[in-house]
Amino acid sequence: MSCINAVLITPVKRCLSPVKTPRLSRFAFSDDPKWESGHHVHDNETELIYVKKGVARFTIDSSLYVAHADDIVVIERGRLHAVASDVNDPATTCTCALYGFQFQGAEENQLLQPHSCPVIAAGQGKEVIKTLFNELSVILPQSKNSQTSSLWDAFAYTLAILYYENFKNAYRSEQGYIKKDVLIKDVLFYLNNNYREKITLEQLSKKNFVPASVIFAMNLPKSIVFPLLTMLFNGV
Repeated sequence: MSCINAVLITPVKRCLSPVKTPRLSRFAFSDDPKWESGHHVHDNETELIYVKKGVARFTIDSSLYVAHADDIVVIERGRLHAVASDVNDPATTCTCALYGFQFQGAEENQLLQPHSCPVIAAGQGKEVIKTLFNELSVILPQSKNSQTSSLWDAFAYTLAILYYENFKNAYRSEQGYIKKDVLIKDVLFYLNNNYREKITLEQLSKKNFVPASVIFAMNLPKSIVFPLLTMLFNGV
């Protein structure tokens, strides 16, 4: 941990609950030029992502974000999301999944301020963030033992604080935009949880208490739009 500047950590140590500090649950290094993930949710993990190079596209609760080299991304627990590497400028990303932490005044595993943009350029402690992710990519392939486990959690603690500091002043979008996102998220969750059933636009409108025309006009991902078009042409 000699690479960590204590000056960066001390001022914000008090923001973390003393009984709920971050634990590292997994680490992922993605450099396949064609890698992508479908929509999914992590119920108990918050992901801290660093874009090492290239361009990555993140769909989080139906909003599309484009991240470039040296950008950092936070995907909090319970967020429906998908990730894809850009075809023309493939991305290399590092992902650190944390759990069990709590900042004062926030819910468990919540790092972002309300309505903050989850993708920003790394600022404070950028070189430390890069170093920690590089170290994790070397340490984690080795066999797990009590020493490395403690080291992982120390890295997780430092990353959580650095990300918190970087994101605490991130841009907050308008409330109307957030309301739209929440509505789209509800539709996506319903489709994801009932994908084996024959779902109609009428069912969706009743479930979400809005007209079918409103649901159809929302900016949904293509994977959702095409099934909705099929429903429409089937006489819904």
